[in-house]
Amino acid sequence: MDTPHLFCYSSVAMISVRDDSLDPPSPPDPLPPLELKGEVDDFFGPGGALQQRAESLGFDYEHRPQQHEMALLVADAIERGVHLAVEAGTGVGKSFAYLVPSILAALQTRTQVIVSTYSISLQEQLIHKDLPMLAEMLARPIRSVLVKGKGNYLCLRRLDRARSHGRELFSSETGVHLDSLLAWSRTTPEGTLQVLNPQPPSEVWNAVNVEHGNCMWQKCPEYEACFFMKARRRIHTADVLIVNHHLFFSDIGLRAQGVQLLPETSVAILDEAHQVEGVAADHLGVRLSLFTWEYWARRLYQPDAQRGLLSMLREGKAAHAVQNALTSVLFLYEKLSDLADLSERKPHCVLAEPPAVDASVTLELLRTALHEVRKVHDALEDLNLRAELNAARRRGEELVFTLESYLKQSFEDHVYWMELAGRRRRQPVLHSAPVEVAPILRQHLFEAWNTVILTSATLSVNDKLDYITGRLGVGEADTARVGSPFDFERQMTICLPTDMPDPPNAGAYRAACVKRIPAALAKTQGRAFVLFTNARWMKEVVSDLREKLIDQGYGLYVQNE
Repeated sequence: MDTPHLFCYSSVAMISVRDDSLDPPSPPDPLPPLELKGEVDDFFGPGGALQQRAESLGFDYEHRPQQHEMALLVADAIERGVHLAVEAGTGVGKSFAYLVPSILAALQTRTQVIVSTYSISLQEQLIHKDLPMLAEMLARPIRSVLVKGKGNYLCLRRLDRARSHGRELFSSETGVHLDSLLAWSRTTPEGTLQVLNPQPPSEVWNAVNVEHGNCMWQKCPEYEACFFMKARRRIHTADVLIVNHHLFFSDIGLRAQGVQLLPETSVAILDEAHQVEGVAADHLGVRLSLFTWEYWARRLYQPDAQRGLLSMLREGKAAHAVQNALTSVLFLYEKLSDLADLSERKPHCVLAEPPAVDASVTLELLRTALHEVRKVHDALEDLNLRAELNAARRRGEELVFTLESYLKQSFEDHVYWMELAGRRRRQPVLHSAPVEVAPILRQHLFEAWNTVILTSATLSVNDKLDYITGRLGVGEADTARVGSPFDFERQMTICLPTDMPDPPNAGAYRAACVKRIPAALAKTQGRAFVLFTNARWMKEVVSDLREKLIDQGYGLYVQNE
């Protein structure tokens, strides 16, 4: 059987290696003997810390046997150093069920635990609500950190450079955003995009954020004040690391090259695990659009506006080489699109074999451009400009390697396809993904951690978890299904309106929602959790209904308000 490939392409890194060219991950060191189940049993049992805390807050506490059971399963898996896949129905309270035993293990062994989720809302719940509450219940300090990728942090050095060379690099409107970022940088304790409001255009943020290959580390004049470096230090002293699945799988890919984003841990918990296969396949594959190439080239040279790094440095030869390379890439994508016969009626095409196009001229022009950029880089004395050009050169090398590998279909265990994408401007995008993520995850996840906990409300197929554990390459693992504490037959009524307009008819659909929601609230005396498919829909309906609902005496709680 062929060994699997890792082809990790992201904003964090791009990796393409054969697994047999590397030493496999070393087996994890076993944790020292642990005694978790007794303390977990006391915490969740009748009269335990959980009940005491709930009653102190004025709640009518009701013991949830399903939560208690799941917590003991997690504790047992960590004690034995085995993997666990557990389906926990709605209302179980699974976050407490996995947090308590994993935190106790981390505190007993002075190690760390990683909790990875798919949704931002769950991350915020864990970091802002669940973990502070558990620290109080356990009567122990719990150091937790929400880990974010590099690109989410403001780079003070790049901001200073952008403001100094703004006219040569950006449009006149950009200066206002840079001044706002400077003022914000002096007051924000975190320095991440998520806490910046309003957010600048992506072009501006990408010019001032922390960037792979563009960090001077201890040589940077802003090293001590750096938001990213401060976050790194917090990460290595935390007990619990909260991450999203995309960052988690970036780390999986980087570990294959001997590089890590996250510290070594013995326990990893993947909540919302039904999303893991899709995220892993996307993240360990390729998405190469024309916009990616255009953005890379514009950073170096914008002929229309005479901007970009090479224009600022008056490096005409290198700028001309970059422009020639981009023109050739655009022509190559046009040929690929014609070959695949892409159209609005046929926006997807699987490439069963390497496309029959001659890309040798394009690849040669790209290598020539990168060679010219390297020559400019090597001749520079300014460390800031060297760092910028180094990042652009490395990014270009990654793109060239990815394009060539894609055209050759270098990896037999990947599927390759093209599609038209984009709302305003439709353009061909090259894609590839591993046919199966199981071999990759088995080697780089499940054989590299002592205990991986997979949990979600929807993991089973035909009441079994064999399908998901097989698809993910878990190998030997405990499996369990913990039912919901709700009596759905008694506590639920399903109502399906038969006269709702089609959602694409936005005006009519919105009007129907505005009419039906108050009618439903009248029957439940205002007790309702109204879910929307996107934030825009939610805001529009809330705008229409807010005054009416408040006048009727209903308390209205809206996400992000």
